[in-house]
Amino acid sequence: MKVGLDVLRRFTDLPEEPHEVRRWMDQVGLEVKRVHHEDGVWGYTLELLANRGDHHCYDGIARELASRLDRPLRRPDVTELEVGTSPWPLRLETDAVLRYSATLLVASGALDPLSPESLRLLASAGMQSVGPVVDATNVANLELGQPTHAFDADTLRGPITLRHSAPGERAWPLFTPEPVEIPAGTLVVADDEKILAIAGVIGCEESKTTERTRRILLESATFDPVAVRKASRAIGITTDSSARFERGADPARVLLGAGRVTRLLEETGGWQRSGATGLVGEWHNPGRVISFRMDAARSALGFELEPADVAERLGRQGFETRVEADGHVHASVPTWRLWDVEFPADVYEELAKSIGYENFTPSLPPIPMGSVASVEEVARQRTDEVLVGYGFYEVFTDGFYGRNAIDLLGLDEAHPLFRHVETTNALDRAYSLLKNNCLHQALLTVASNERRRVPDVRMFEWTRTFHPVEGLLPDRADPRRPPCVERPLMWLVASGRDRPRAWHDTSRRADLAWLRGVVHELSVELGIDLEVGEADREHPLFGLLHPHRRQGIVSGGRTVGILGEPHPAVSRRYKLKQATPVYLEIDADALLVEGTRPEWSDPPSVQPVVRSLAFGLPRGVEAGDIAAVLHANGPDWLDQVLIVDLFRLEPAAPDEPDRAITYELRFEGAGADDEPRTADEINAAVVDMVAVVSEQFGPMGVRQR
Repeated sequence: MKVGLDVLRRFTDLPEEPHEVRRWMDQVGLEVKRVHHEDGVWGYTLELLANRGDHHCYDGIARELASRLDRPLRRPDVTELEVGTSPWPLRLETDAVLRYSATLLVASGALDPLSPESLRLLASAGMQSVGPVVDATNVANLELGQPTHAFDADTLRGPITLRHSAPGERAWPLFTPEPVEIPAGTLVVADDEKILAIAGVIGCEESKTTERTRRILLESATFDPVAVRKASRAIGITTDSSARFERGADPARVLLGAGRVTRLLEETGGWQRSGATGLVGEWHNPGRVISFRMDAARSALGFELEPADVAERLGRQGFETRVEADGHVHASVPTWRLWDVEFPADVYEELAKSIGYENFTPSLPPIPMGSVASVEEVARQRTDEVLVGYGFYEVFTDGFYGRNAIDLLGLDEAHPLFRHVETTNALDRAYSLLKNNCLHQALLTVASNERRRVPDVRMFEWTRTFHPVEGLLPDRADPRRPPCVERPLMWLVASGRDRPRAWHDTSRRADLAWLRGVVHELSVELGIDLEVGEADREHPLFGLLHPHRRQGIVSGGRTVGILGEPHPAVSRRYKLKQATPVYLEIDADALLVEGTRPEWSDPPSVQPVVRSLAFGLPRGVEAGDIAAVLHANGPDWLDQVLIVDLFRLEPAAPDEPDRAITYELRFEGAGADDEPRTADEINAAVVDMVAVVSEQFGPMGVRQR
């Protein structure tokens, strides 16, 4: 939500410095995503909490700040509406409507626009002026958090009926090209001929106000949050009104919202009320009271509070408080907080905000002793150290992304990554799907850096992906079963050079071979078996990687990961022009295990002894076979047999050697008693090894040189 500082000052007194106001917003739990200064006007973009519907307006935001700063709270002028015989017949056929009011206004003169002050409020929220009637409903919603809607009264036929839609029924929502069929059971506002609005979500074209409208029927209502959420989801439309109603609107503000719209239109001089305001709905304030003891509040907060102080602080937030002599506190919950305040802990939170989180003394819970790092913690630390050593940075990405990921990756309905767990009320399209892969976010980051001319990218993340449970339908979901399965994994992506550039620049491109080296070092450091081989065709990312530059990671006989370059078609869709990234992901369960790293032992005090042997090998005899026989027939203290040289020969006959291979034999230099081995002892061992080779391979033409 975008908030203008000059508009916010109309509701309460605030510090002069805009960044100080931002600091106070942070103190009361209003997350500021961005501070902007445009055309000389300061403003803020806020990330509002999902359970605080009262924050979706200036009045709610100002109340939080006024409570923390102990400043007065001001509200805009509102016309007092008289409830009586409805100016239009109202018929209520569902209990999903808590309260519904109808007020008739008639044009009495020129239809001038709203005041410049009101238009500035719309502009600060990033909204365009449409016309006085629509502007007035938008202003009232921004100011007080009470959505309203105006119908052209001359388009209405018969009573206003609040009901659920019938099977096959159609409606024509605003801003859509034609009528659409809506699911049966959707909460609607209708007359005798048509649907006038999807209740709490959006109005319809056939009853909207225009420049020719001379009579409007103003509705102001509160609907059941679940009913609005289902309706919004069913028709695929999210609006400011639905966002407000889904989080729980204040039923006591129905007349207040209608009164504010009426005042705004009356102030233009072109509209006046006709008759009383009709009101239907069985909602009554439940009078919820939260009771707790003073000593419990002090213990929970770790802060000394007196009963009078508690009453005063809660009073700023609209709670009526009564404290008994024995220390019991009874706090009556205001109507705008009925949806989120249910327990004493909720009240303690309000007290904490009024005190200020910065005034609490940080402390750790008492523990008798430290704990030894778990196997998973040790393995993760070692993994991080290897990756940081390669120049990777750890990042943290969202657990959500937008529906455009399906198109960018080129997924069809048959692809295993096509199905996602979807969110039901995402205000931002970028948060509509729970991620089921990390390649999308990796490539977005590489593309973003490429546009900013940052060619070298190396980053990794420990995260989870979310995959729908097969056969679990939303309307038949077993509440005991999770809606998805989670897969913990570690992924990384590299693009550009394999190390920071320097004046001598020995770097090279971070490619598939380099990435295999990273896997090998992880295997050595963690002491686990990670083998890079042919990619598993069943892996979900198999078809999204380059067909000739992809490989799989196997551990313990099962596929645990995949690595490679993105498929050229995928790279084109992500608009990667110069970058050729390499991507790797591996199951966290395969990494976070106890390895078998060799224990440290002191190096020998006597250096090893190295001898060389050369054999002439004819065609058809493998050099590795000779090395294996040498190693198998050497003494226990033969440490290593290496092939160190190849020399091509020109044989006089086909069965004569065509190449000379030199083998390096490395012997332990000392025995168990740490005494150096003698030359005779080593020579005897070499003679025995040569004899075995001559016996086995001599008939095949192998000769010692």
